[in-house]
Amino acid sequence: MIAPRRSTFAAAVAVFWLTAGCESKPPEYMVTGRVQVDGQPASGVYVVFTPTGDPELKVSNATRSKDDGSFTWHLTLPGEHAITAFWPEVLVSEEDTTEGKDRLRGKFRDPRQPVLKVEIVEGENQLPLLELSSK
Repeated sequence: MIAPRRSTFAAAVAVFWLTAGCESKPPEYMVTGRVQVDGQPASGVYVVFTPTGDPELKVSNATRSKDDGSFTWHLTLPGEHAITAFWPEVLVSEEDTTEGKDRLRGKFRDPRQPVLKVEIVEGENQLPLLELSSK
């Protein structure tokens, strides 16, 4: 015979395993794309996603491009987003690595004048190539 304490524990474990798979996952809004500056893949460009329905235009999410200019990010909100970008200088010293001024001189930072506007939907969202100029 199973002791009452053990049967209660066993029942709790069974309920957990039966209901664990029933929880619904929140939807995913994955975004992928590439950034080029002056026709070349650009590493370290921040790509910023701002929901356009937000009257204060608060930043939703941001990511950085890899060496080949590609990026992948999971957004938290669907809907129309303004895409902006900035590319900080990286300053390396013996003690620290910091980011300096924007190599693009702020030309692509204003969400009211975005590089691109996109509609983010559930699933994967492939952006067109973000072509930026440092000139």
